[in-house]
Amino acid sequence: MGRPLAKDILGIDAIGDADGSTGIRVEFYDASLRTDGAIVKQRGAKTFICTRDANIGTPNIKDSTLTTTCVLKNGAPNAIGQMRLFGYVGSNSGSEVNIAKITKRVATDFSGNRYTWALENDSTNDYIVLTAV
Repeated sequence: MGRPLAKDILGIDAIGDADGSTGIRVEFYDASLRTDGAIVKQRGAKTFICTRDANIGTPNIKDSTLTTTCVLKNGAPNAIGQMRLFGYVGSNSGSEVNIAKITKRVATDFSGNRYTWALENDSTNDYIVLTAV
């Protein structure tokens, strides 16, 4: 897997945040529909455990009935267990890039391009900013 994501990226909670106000946001397909949510735990460079926005802040968020194990997909998720993680090149007004693999320091897109990344906040949401390597 390489270096796993840290819970805290430069002072911003990236994984398993308690209140849903910060953290890496994802789009994934759980048992019933495509929804927005957050990463609860990383299982591999391409595999994550995700939960719906409604479950964030739940005391037992790691309960398997509240989470879905997902694999990164290029484009909108359309089957159970698929998720989409994306970042923006330069700033949140830059071009959107779907991420195929992410580690603590490097994100790779589906074309094999590598980026360093940082989690930033624009006062409404956290987002991933990518810088080409």
